[in-house]
Amino acid sequence: MAITLGSNLFATKVMGQIDRTSQRLKSVYYSLSTGTDIGIDGELGGRVTLADRLRMQTKVATVALRNANEGLSYLATADAGLQEIQNILYRMAELANQSANTTFASAQRSALSAEFVALGSEIERITKANTFNTLNTLSSGSDLSLQVGITGGSESSIQVTSVVATVAALGLGAVSGALSYSITGTTSDAAVTSSRLAYSALLTAQDSLTIKRGSVSAVTSRLQMAVSFLSTARENYAAAESNIRDSDTARDVAEFTRLQVLQQSQAALLAQANQQPSLVLRLLG
Repeated sequence: MAITLGSNLFATKVMGQIDRTSQRLKSVYYSLSTGTDIGIDGELGGRVTLADRLRMQTKVATVALRNANEGLSYLATADAGLQEIQNILYRMAELANQSANTTFASAQRSALSAEFVALGSEIERITKANTFNTLNTLSSGSDLSLQVGITGGSESSIQVTSVVATVAALGLGAVSGALSYSITGTTSDAAVTSSRLAYSALLTAQDSLTIKRGSVSAVTSRLQMAVSFLSTARENYAAAESNIRDSDTARDVAEFTRLQVLQQSQAALLAQANQQPSLVLRLLG
């Protein structure tokens, strides 16, 4: 390279390299300080768009997962009430079968009947008292729709059919809650006949209740699968966003060290380049 006084081309080239190194260091500083290597110098390309969409899907999947778990809690509340009603039906069947025995006197049957009627009232009370977040789980007759997906389509919702377990729904009484069956009668034979009819109705009610519990169990199983799927989907969305957005810290630290050494070397070279014009003075001297 020629030695000139008017232009210091060597220094100019070194300064250009220093500028490029400084820009690269700026990017590495940003990456190390924020944990991401996108969004540098106004980058708003496809990577940012995809990362933002994946973040949205992660957040929506979290809400959908919470919705599914709330649905499971609702169904668990409903099933707990059905379990108690089933226990009551067991006891009422025992009383009806016991009262069908002709060895019992009228006074004894009256005692059995008092418990029988009280248990029928308890069924009605449970169906009205069994609620989840003010929603009645066993007597409202209103279906539920659980949003357990990340789209707005029908594939993102699970329908929960209402379960009604009132005395009337079980075929044991009127809508008012009064039992239609009795285990007493004006005579011993009448009481036995009534008890047998009540026992037969209770067997039918048991079958009906079993079907209702089966439907609750089926939706519970489906929601559990939905929870498992959503948990995996949320992890995958978060991992995919991380692959796009997060920086490689080990790589950045190594690059940071390299650029620092390079910058120091370039600064030393610039100092040497700035000494080149002094050679002209020596030649003139």
